[in-house]
Amino acid sequence: MKHITFTYLPTPQFMDIKPGHVPVGRASKIERGVNVPADLEQELAGRLPEGRGAPIALAHRSDIAAEGYELLVQPTGVQITASERRGFIYGLQRLAQITREGQAPLAEIRDFPSLPMRGFQVNFYSLRHLGVKGAVDLLDAMARWRLNTVLFEYGNRYPFARHEAICAGDALTREGLQTVLAHARSLGIEAIPLQQCLGHVEYVLCRDEYAHLREEDEKRDQWCPLRPQSFDLFCELVDDLVATHPGIRHLHIGGDEARRLGKCPECAQTASKGGPGRLYVDFVTKAIRYVKAQGLTPILWDDMLCRHSEVLDEMPRDAVVMYWEYWTTQHPSAIFVARPAGRGVVVDRRWKTEWASELDPVERQMIAHFAAPIDFERDFSPEFLGEFRRYLGEQFPKRVRAFPYLEYYQDMGFKVLCAPAGGSNHSTWRSLPDLPRYADNIAAFCQRAHEARALGVVTTSWYDFPVEGVTPSIMYTGQTAWNVATAGRTG
Repeated sequence: MKHITFTYLPTPQFMDIKPGHVPVGRASKIERGVNVPADLEQELAGRLPEGRGAPIALAHRSDIAAEGYELLVQPTGVQITASERRGFIYGLQRLAQITREGQAPLAEIRDFPSLPMRGFQVNFYSLRHLGVKGAVDLLDAMARWRLNTVLFEYGNRYPFARHEAICAGDALTREGLQTVLAHARSLGIEAIPLQQCLGHVEYVLCRDEYAHLREEDEKRDQWCPLRPQSFDLFCELVDDLVATHPGIRHLHIGGDEARRLGKCPECAQTASKGGPGRLYVDFVTKAIRYVKAQGLTPILWDDMLCRHSEVLDEMPRDAVVMYWEYWTTQHPSAIFVARPAGRGVVVDRRWKTEWASELDPVERQMIAHFAAPIDFERDFSPEFLGEFRRYLGEQFPKRVRAFPYLEYYQDMGFKVLCAPAGGSNHSTWRSLPDLPRYADNIAAFCQRAHEARALGVVTTSWYDFPVEGVTPSIMYTGQTAWNVATAGRTG
């Protein structure tokens, strides 16, 4: 019993296993202290083996971190101390995990999460095969790995009531949607629905009845931000989401990759005066204010704000910026996503030559697949370096502080939520989803989110992977978001 394998739970922050055991069973006497939730006996019944055992004391202590617990297994019995319900449940989970054949080792365990928000994106739009049962299975996996947030992206698989023409043939039913949401609530997982506000609305604009909203008629994936009907439609879709998601606190408005800004004649005229960023910030600000008027906190992707950093100062600060970046796998990093410089994923050219032997296999693969070589000391403009150099770290130009815009957004007054990748673009591992890439990207983002005291991480999932293809990323997220110290461990 000295060697405990943590197969189904994230590694605890501190654990000391001692010689000796005590019997533990679901018929153990429960001593419930003041301010301890009354239904925890049911949790015990579902997790511990049959039989009697030493008494189990549940004690409340307000100074223990949210979701944290202390588990003490002594010859005289077991004590679990926490400050709220989820901490007690996690303590019971740990007790059940270390119990074998009705015997728990003498142990002292102190545990708490490194990050307050730990989540995963359940993407019905990308995962075309995903139905109610698959979503429930993913939520169960998230709960086992102590994730407390789910980002639901639906696209045309949402059962719109007023705009039924948008719905795909395999859209969820209203009843199926409520089954998924009720299951998330039962697991203590907070749901955040997403409705795109500007780009990535090809599932709407591909239909002739919405053709008048198109920014242009080739890609058909972005509606015109200057047409009042575009904003009216966004509001109507949001209203439907709010009606089917009672009790939510946040709503994600998307806003990423709006690459068609300024294509229609009217927008081109506006962009010629104030730049495409002006079109973006004006429309997104209206969307933020509408969501705020519903009593919700809006969340939006960061890439367009980063690309048009000249307008960032005009954005309302009560929106949460969700910083997504899928290429960095080390901290500090050879790879740099230089969005404000208009360069995308880049690497100093010396990593292709004299420094190449210093790369680990994952970072080497990422550079080979994605990164354009440039001269970091010469190719960035003085204006770019004047704004961002202080965020790039002491090892620049050889290495860059991983995810450097974290502190940049915070200094601008925004709260930041981090978004690594659990299923992303154009790289594979043994012809399977690129698990080493995702694991390292998630771990590096968790480490930096903890360092910068960000809100947390929600790992994203794109493309039509099978459920088993995205489940490992739930595990990676649970492990490193709960305990960032595990990110560098091997074996």
